[in-house]
Amino acid sequence: MTQLVTRDEMQAIEAYTIHEAGLSADVLTERAAMAAMNVLAAGRFDLSKVLVLAGLGNNGADGVALARLLHQAKIPVTLQFVGNVNRANQAVKDQLKAATACGVERAEKSDFKEPSLIIDAIFGTGLHDDLPEGLQKMLKAANHIDNTVVALDIPTGINADTGDMYGAALKAKATIAFGYPKAGVNRSNGKKMSGRVITQDIGLITPENFDFSIK
Repeated sequence: MTQLVTRDEMQAIEAYTIHEAGLSADVLTERAAMAAMNVLAAGRFDLSKVLVLAGLGNNGADGVALARLLHQAKIPVTLQFVGNVNRANQAVKDQLKAATACGVERAEKSDFKEPSLIIDAIFGTGLHDDLPEGLQKMLKAANHIDNTVVALDIPTGINADTGDMYGAALKAKATIAFGYPKAGVNRSNGKKMSGRVITQDIGLITPENFDFSIK
């Protein structure tokens, strides 16, 4: 069985990779996007009209980078931010600058019945409170349409440790786990909301003899 990690363990591994091993956060973002691109290209996904839903944190940065790679591969893709992009972190803003320069199309709102595939890059492992009511309603509406959704790292609304829902969650057909699958994808609601979990190596460097809490 693939090693599962908690949110704290993942943060510790990422911090070690960036600050001790010297692999920058930008490189990890690019590696995550490339890994997701490889999964989409190799899987049986309909890429005729892709919608990337991006949040304002690092998960959103992964999504914006993926949108750029899709666009550069001549795959029809639209990028939609969930939240005010002016409040996004610097990683998102940097990725958006590159995506805009490449001509990635953006939308303010989308009809979820239209995309052939939705990429969930709204919230990753950093979520630790109930989702805003408006976002909960949006996710529930999307679930009723039965879209094909691929989540980056973990479905939005799922606790990375327990698998519990933060009010609502976006149901994925597949989840691309970066580095290690998070414990929440194998527990509680997370197990049914994550779909098929596909783990991808993005170059994380785990300290020797790292003490995983989940054996």
